[in-house]
Amino acid sequence: RLLLDIVLLALLLALSEHLRDFAGEATKRGFYCDDESLMYPYKDNTVSPDLLHWLSFYLPLAAIVLLESYRCWTRCRAAATASWLHYWPVYNTLRWFLFGHAAESLLKDMSKQLIGRLRPHFFDLCQPRLADGGFCSDEQHRAGGIYHTVYSCSSNASAKLLRDVHVSFPSGHSSMAFYGLVFMALYLQTLRLPSTLLRPVCQLLCVGLAAFVGLSRVMDYKHHWSDVVAGSLLGASVALAVVRGAAQQHRLRPQASVEAAPAAVVEAPEQLTHDLCEVACHSSN
Repeated sequence: RLLLDIVLLALLLALSEHLRDFAGEATKRGFYCDDESLMYPYKDNTVSPDLLHWLSFYLPLAAIVLLESYRCWTRCRAAATASWLHYWPVYNTLRWFLFGHAAESLLKDMSKQLIGRLRPHFFDLCQPRLADGGFCSDEQHRAGGIYHTVYSCSSNASAKLLRDVHVSFPSGHSSMAFYGLVFMALYLQTLRLPSTLLRPVCQLLCVGLAAFVGLSRVMDYKHHWSDVVAGSLLGASVALAVVRGAAQQHRLRPQASVEAAPAAVVEAPEQLTHDLCEVACHSSN
């Protein structure tokens, strides 16, 4: 069972990383020459892809490993014998996080390829040459009114940028940021923290960072506002669905379920610690 889970997860992650390579070119949409929503200048990213991965993937991943390992260690330190099973919840939580990451990426890239919406900086980056050899800046085309579906890009931009100009919907930055950071905010809800305000402050920081990433995509003219809204909803929805599925299988359980233990059990702290250890170590069963 463990081996099968690992193989399936590895396949999903590999597919999510290379789906756009397998799928080829995205749907090629047409445009009107007077479409002002496509006339914004091309700008560099405020949040680079590398920074996005650190904020939305590596940071939650490292936090989950460290916090879950510490939680398992504190719950199981009274166990008579040491076993790798004591750290089984670390694997469980990571499995759900990585599964959700793959699901978010697959849904996002599939939508991008099928919809093929043009980015706000389309005219600046592509400089489309129309079917008659003219450009939108020419007098006969400036007024618009004609939907152009046959065109080619005449700019010197790289092939990657020209391919990327057709995949505006939904916002990939927003989707990835909201998945990773909303998952992290929900995971923090399962932890017992030393301060009553520490958890909501950390959760607010997670959601605020995700919102900043989304807003930066509009400010940089990388996406239309509706692309960002759709990407944010996609990422947050996947995070909620994954955490809900994990909670139903007792992978990520709210701390309230522990705090609501019967008084008779609370009066026996050693037994409670042992019970928590048993639940944590064998929750996969």
